[in-house]
Amino acid sequence: MTGALAYLTTRSVANRLTGQVARLRSPRYMLALLLGLGWLGFVVWQQRRPVPSTAASGTWVDPGGAVLVLALVVWAWVSGGDGRALTFSPAEVTFLFPAPMPRRSLVHYKLLRTQLLVLLNVVIWTLVTGRSRSGLSPALRAVAIWTLITTLSLHRLGAALVRTSLAEHGRFGLRHRLLSVGAVIAAAGTLAWGARDAVPQIVSAAHQSGPAFRDAVSRALSQGPLGVVIWPFRAMVRPLAARGPAEWRLAMLPALGILLLHYLWVLRSDTAFEEAAAEASLARARRRETRRSAGALAQAGGRAVAPALFPLGPTGWPATALFWKNMTAVLRRRRARNIGLGLAGAGALLAATSGDPGGLAQMGGALTLTWLGFALLLGPQWIRNDLRGDLAHADLLRSYPLPGWSIVASETAASAVTLTLLQLGLALLAYLAYLRDTTLELGPDIRLSLLVAAALLLPPINFMAMLLHNGAAVLFPGWVRIGTAASGVEALGQRLLSTTAFLVLLCVMLAAPVAASILAFQSLDDVTGDWAFGPAFLVGLGVLALEGALLLRQLGRALERMDPAAIGR
Repeated sequence: MTGALAYLTTRSVANRLTGQVARLRSPRYMLALLLGLGWLGFVVWQQRRPVPSTAASGTWVDPGGAVLVLALVVWAWVSGGDGRALTFSPAEVTFLFPAPMPRRSLVHYKLLRTQLLVLLNVVIWTLVTGRSRSGLSPALRAVAIWTLITTLSLHRLGAALVRTSLAEHGRFGLRHRLLSVGAVIAAAGTLAWGARDAVPQIVSAAHQSGPAFRDAVSRALSQGPLGVVIWPFRAMVRPLAARGPAEWRLAMLPALGILLLHYLWVLRSDTAFEEAAAEASLARARRRETRRSAGALAQAGGRAVAPALFPLGPTGWPATALFWKNMTAVLRRRRARNIGLGLAGAGALLAATSGDPGGLAQMGGALTLTWLGFALLLGPQWIRNDLRGDLAHADLLRSYPLPGWSIVASETAASAVTLTLLQLGLALLAYLAYLRDTTLELGPDIRLSLLVAAALLLPPINFMAMLLHNGAAVLFPGWVRIGTAASGVEALGQRLLSTTAFLVLLCVMLAAPVAASILAFQSLDDVTGDWAFGPAFLVGLGVLALEGALLLRQLGRALERMDPAAIGR
């Protein structure tokens, strides 16, 4: 890499750090940073406590980590790799691409910029993983983690280069990527062949005992075709499972060799690097332009933007246009079709394998229930197609001939509908996974009742939850991240602060509706029996609607009085 690119990198890092330090004068960033550092300190303190290590848990580090790395690699090829690594800013495209420097220098420049994030992750993971768990010194553990993360980063970049080359150049790109494509096809075929022979043995061992299941998995991952495909991934993880410096040195040799092969693979892909990077940068610019003008016919990555999920009528309630815009930003017709087909296929597979102890359905059900819990707890933080994204254009919002409450209601409804669809999809998959399971304490009728209750309760609760988050953006714009979600230690602290405050406020808001529902049920239970659930639900929903209407009215007035200059971008 040339001296100019090294200077650009060092000055960019220095300016970023200077800007972050200057932001600490704001109480918002200082408190968020202290909370984030406090959480990391608590995790590190917890790791210092002695943890009993067993041989069984040690043997799981190698195969379990290999399977996890394999899943990350498969996701890189399915999702298109690390497209962000190919993205240059408009200034970099303007000044660096015409510059008299080889493309290989640009590759090294992007790899160096990627290393900045890699090193930050290495520090965090070195602190999180306790010494008593691995038996390695922090320095050796940091080198092993750096090797693993850097190899995965290079693989994502290489996968993105191969996919972009094939998409851009067709059969000519395939001619130059024949070795990479052939290796991927051969690995996928060998993996499917080995899994076909290993899965019946693993399922049979799962019915016997835990040690038998563990031995069957370890044997399948170390023998036959499956062991051949898994070996590189086990070699990448093995340094983390080493029990001493001598074992670590032996394990690092193949891991560094795999890292070197990935580095050479990425360098050999520099022929298509400039074209792929320019295309990724142009696609990012076009996506930004598309978000600014919703519904415009634009091009993104050389492909036409998919039609909206539902058309926007020329007449009707004007605030519906804001709801349509925010829903279109996250869910278009092609994406909705793909998600629907994916859910249908996954649901059919889980329902067909349901009832098999230790089988695919139980693993899928446990995974979907876990993600459903995350969506219930952290979903309002993830889904942000509402005022938290649109307040960056508060002057434009206030220019619309709409009352403030209608703007807040339509913006909140879009994110609430998006979150509800996500949660109901996960709940339906979990229901299908346990459809024919007779070992659960909850019977089929109770599970169906819980699914129906989720469909009835999640929409109003999600609307109230999103209303609280949008209300925080309106009332405290300097304390809420406007636009895309941030990352880093201070972002972690800010999420901890906002999540804690949100859960407390949500419990306070739901206290009155729950109390009213319980009171109505107890009053009607002696007369109508179980039919009292219906009127009790309507009473609670009415109280919640009254609270939402009062909150909407106050937030609408606050939005109308808001000063756009107070919004932090």
